[in-house]
Amino acid sequence: MRRMEWAVLALAFVLPAAAQSNWQPGHAGLGFGQPAGKQSVQMASPGNLSLTAHQPLALRFSVDPGMHINSHDPRSSFLIPTSLTFASAPGVTVGAIDYPPGKEFHLPVAPQEALNVYTGDFSILAHIKAQPGTHVLHGTLHYQACDNRACNPPRTLPITLTLHTQ
Repeated sequence: MRRMEWAVLALAFVLPAAAQSNWQPGHAGLGFGQPAGKQSVQMASPGNLSLTAHQPLALRFSVDPGMHINSHDPRSSFLIPTSLTFASAPGVTVGAIDYPPGKEFHLPVAPQEALNVYTGDFSILAHIKAQPGTHVLHGTLHYQACDNRACNPPRTLPITLTLHTQ
């Protein structure tokens, strides 16, 4: 058998055993080896907001140090874009969502290729129309966080906002 055939045969035995043993690929300290429930992005905006009936809402997020997430418009169709979505809520209409431009980021392994990412703090603007009163709005921020050497599986950050509209 050729070397490639041996490698495929070995994987046929190793991968099922790894799946049964809860083995996690990656190295300690790398993003890919993080616990399954670990969020690399947190919402920095307060969850309890007062606004006028037709006010754009700036939601602030913070990416963990040493990590980056793809922008809403990554430069490749193979990359997972960051996206903010909201469920429908009585008395609330969510219109356009405006994403900030990403920053150019170069990985050490491919310095000639620039990624379009968010790092540190960034804000997303949601255009919301709400009837007067108190409303609870549920949403999600879907993203994929990476460090310089590996990417985590995509994550979804749940968002709950209590809106007090005049």
